[in-house]
Amino acid sequence: MPTPLKEHVLIAKHTTDMVCLHDTENVIRFATPSSKAVLGYEASALLGKKLTDFLTDSFINEMDFSTLMRFFDQPDARIRYQVLHGDNRLRWLETTFTKISEPEFVEYHILSTTRDITESVHLTDDLMQALSKEQELSKLKTNLYSVASHEFKTPLAVIQANLEMLKFKQSPRLLETGLAAMEEEVDHLNLMIEDMLKLKKLNLGRRNFNSAPVELLQLLQDLIKSWHDKQVKGLNIQMNVNGEPKLVLLDYSMIRYVFSNLISNAIKFSPQKGTIKISVTFREQDVDVEVKDKGIGIPEDEQNAIFQSFYRAKNADNIAGTGVGLSIVSEFIKLHKGKIKVNSIPGEGSAFIVTLPIKTSMA
Repeated sequence: MPTPLKEHVLIAKHTTDMVCLHDTENVIRFATPSSKAVLGYEASALLGKKLTDFLTDSFINEMDFSTLMRFFDQPDARIRYQVLHGDNRLRWLETTFTKISEPEFVEYHILSTTRDITESVHLTDDLMQALSKEQELSKLKTNLYSVASHEFKTPLAVIQANLEMLKFKQSPRLLETGLAAMEEEVDHLNLMIEDMLKLKKLNLGRRNFNSAPVELLQLLQDLIKSWHDKQVKGLNIQMNVNGEPKLVLLDYSMIRYVFSNLISNAIKFSPQKGTIKISVTFREQDVDVEVKDKGIGIPEDEQNAIFQSFYRAKNADNIAGTGVGLSIVSEFIKLHKGKIKVNSIPGEGSAFIVTLPIKTSMA
């Protein structure tokens, strides 16, 4: 029958956790051979050192050092920490400390048991990221349902009301006004559905990018004319140009959507359809297009969120919209390697500035 000493040697030799004995100064006086796998060093290399000698600088910098040291000198404590493994890999370890009370082992004060938990930490991080994405998706779905129940229901209700009215009474005037109202709501529905489809293609990565030289000024002038042709009462869109106009390599349909949306929003959120100012500034390497209104503005704490899908500022609740347009605008600009920013003061108006790189050829 093996002696107790041989059993202890057998356990120490084959345990997968790193077991160490520390003196009253927390210096390692004994370590099991498993230290090679766990910490990356032979047991003999650990003698005379402390576990804190292997902590990474980044971990130490993130913690209060004096508090951290107390954890490593506290019986019955358990701590997770990051070390630089002997093979130069960053690893996460978990150590449990137990006070030694046997009087025959006065040279030892604490026994520590350490295991590598790197995979567990990474798995936890992955799960947290997945949970975060799931929460974002859940929020997206909630916003989508809210939009669908309100923004789609309203035009349908208008169409239904006009149909019911025309069932009971049909006069040239009622027929004209009823059909005009229904056509307007159908157009509104079509635009919302098109936005949803664009967003779906972007999310699935199926949106093709077809670039060609575009006369940006002509595109903007066409958009302005199309709005003036609608004869919106009180509407006034002004444009001024700085610098030498140039052809710009763009995806025409994307950029037309971008500025159509920004101009449409400027009109929609401006009281009495006030003046909209469009400023175009050409430089050597890029071009700025600013769309500025004197509308309701956007609260400062919401300005970073308005480019998220289905997000709508609190002060826009009574104005029709899905909260999809600006998220598509932002993605289309990113595909052009451009930038968009907003400057806004509630009650005074908003200015959206789009910066696009100037490339005049495919080269």
